[in-house]
Parts: sequence; C-alpha cells; structure tokens
Amino acid sequence: MKKLHLLIALAAGLILAACSSEPMSIVTGKDFIPKRAVIVDTGSVFHSSDQFVMQFRYGKNFDFSKIKWEVLNADGKVISSKTSSVNAKEGSYTILVSSARKGGIANAAEFFRAKEGSFKIRFSNADADTLLLEKQIQIVLNSEKINGEE
Repeated sequence: MKKLHLLIALAAGLILAACSSEPMSIVTGKDFIPKRAVIVDTGSVFHSSDQFVMQFRYGKNFDFSKIKWEVLNADGKVISSKTSSVNAKEGSYTILVSSARKGGIANAAEFFRAKEGSFKIRFSNADADTLLLEKQIQIVLNSEKINGEE
C-alpha cells in the first residue's frame, strides 16, 4: 500500500513539473549556442569588449505575434529599438546583433553605442503595446574589474 501511495505521489509530482513553466526573463550573456538556443556566460555587467547577446524567455509559447525590444540609456533615451514577429510555437526570442567592423557577434560597446554606462533593456508585446519585462545592464571599461575577477 505504501508503494502505491509513493507511486501516486511521484506521478503527481511529475505531472506538476511537466505542466509548470519558467517565469518570464531576460537573459544576457557573452555567447550563444544555436543548437540548444541557450545563452552562456550570463550576467548583467559586461566589459565594453565582451560579446553581447540577449534573449527574452516568455516561459510559455508566445500568445502574441509581435515583440518589441528597446535599449535605453541612463537618461531614458531610446538608443535602439526593433519590432519583430514571433512564432506561437516558440517560447523565447534571441537577439544577436552582428558587428559591422569585424563580423560575428557585436561587442557591448557596439551594441550599446557606448564604452561604459548604465542601460535598460525593455521587451514589450507590440500587439497590445504592453510592457513585459525590463533589465538593467552595466557596461564598464576593459580596465575595470567585474565582481569576482582577478
């Protein structure tokens, strides 16, 4: 009888785990693995020469058709913005900005158009013009240490 109760509890736990979704998030990092759609070496403080990749994870499949992302400087001025279509079969949207100078992924200075400063990344549902999530990003000079660096 105990085994049956344990088995039922385990099955219920697996069903709940399968049905739950991760919360919405903005993930920023220095590299992207396309086959797994995963950003690696994540953080919110970057050296100006670090590659910069960002991904919006909705936590479930998109239930809207257009997403808008904006980058704002410390004064709240929009320095870049784009609206893109998203697919209802996907739950994340990744932004890889190519470097005009060297090819490949743009570094933080190219992406934010500054060598240092505080910035805000904002994602919104462009269909309903509603804010979904924001994230603060800090860009520092290459000579500065980031927490934990030697």
